Amino acid sequence: MDFMKSKKELDNNPPSNLPSYSSILIDDENIEVFDLNDKKEVILLLEESDLKWRNEPWQIMARYLDTVSYTATVYKYRMHYEMILSFTGCEFQHFYPANTKKVYNFSKLIIKRIIAPEEWGMSTLKELDYIHPDQKVAVKYNYWDYMEGFNKFIKICSNIFDRHIPNWFCKWWTLYGPSIKILPESYKKLYLEWVDISPKIIKMQEENIFFEGMSVMYFFMEFSIPWIMKWSVEVHNTSEGFPCLQRTFYTKFWSKLLQKNPEGKLHGQKIIDLINVTISKYYDTAHTEPQVMEDSSPFKRITRKLQMKKGLISKSEAIAIYMEEVKKDLMKNLDFDIKDDISMVFANHTNEEEDACIAREGQDADDEEEDLETILKRYQQQLEESSSANTAGKGKEKI
Repeated sequence: MDFMKSKKELDNNPPSNLPSYSSILIDDENIEVFDLNDKKEVILLLEESDLKWRNEPWQIMARYLDTVSYTATVYKYRMHYEMILSFTGCEFQHFYPANTKKVYNFSKLIIKRIIAPEEWGMSTLKELDYIHPDQKVAVKYNYWDYMEGFNKFIKICSNIFDRHIPNWFCKWWTLYGPSIKILPESYKKLYLEWVDISPKIIKMQEENIFFEGMSVMYFFMEFSIPWIMKWSVEVHNTSEGFPCLQRTFYTKFWSKLLQKNPEGKLHGQKIIDLINVTISKYYDTAHTEPQVMEDSSPFKRITRKLQMKKGLISKSEAIAIYMEEVKKDLMKNLDFDIKDDISMVFANHTNEEEDACIAREGQDADDEEEDLETILKRYQQQLEESSSANTAGKGKEKI
């Protein structure tokens, strides 16, 4: 079944009260409750003659794509990709509006498994097949069809959390996945606590791995937090200046999780309980600061840590985190230099002189640490005062 009625059908039959493809996506929807993704997906490049419909992007969509919502080769319609994903670890459920069975109102996708290239076999071109439900024939596909299936169509199953997540899926997330901004305050507080102690995030910091939205993706995946995604189309220009039809993405939190069931409990209480239990378990587990690589820049490390909390902490809180990380890095380097000096003393002086030198070095280290603490606190206070002056009258501004 196609998502929308053919343009030819609409031309031959006057519009009725049946919903169209675009109306299902955009009508009766409060777009203000959605978070707009900054990233866009180019559907196709346009010619100058198309620009007379610049303000009617759905007309361009229907003209060039007819009954589907994406560009595809001859036989690879929606059901083809849905079958591939169904056979490789995904579940679909489609819902219809009340007055028709020809258009899906919305669909639910549960991703239970993500396959990395090395898991596919000797080559990503290796072909598998599924049996077409109507024609009863074998249809072949390879790993590239599998990856493309995710782009043609989102609750994440926690079973995949411990598995390797390929980079192409991380890139896919930047388009279709949610940002931290859609979470209610209660979930945001839990996220801020989780992101500092998650073994997965700590390990990735140790390995110097980072990409935009990384911590948010793993938070949603670890606790199977569902969200709602929708998309629309608009006419814009590519970075090179070519006119194009592009897809824009919107996400929002599933508000039902904040509602109470007949028993008076939140529908999302199990998720909240799971997050709290997991955080407690992580606290109980031996935990240390990430052992970062030698060539890792302290500034880059601090920037990444702040990036994972962007939009959730105030400027003064960000400054405090920054100064704390600077202090840790400075003290680590100072301790290293002091130990080197002491080693040289041991190698060149008598026992009596050693004791005196060690005492002096220890005293110097304490004095240096105290002076450094004072300097950093004074600098932090100056930064906070400067930030407060710049944002006076605007309330507590988030970074």
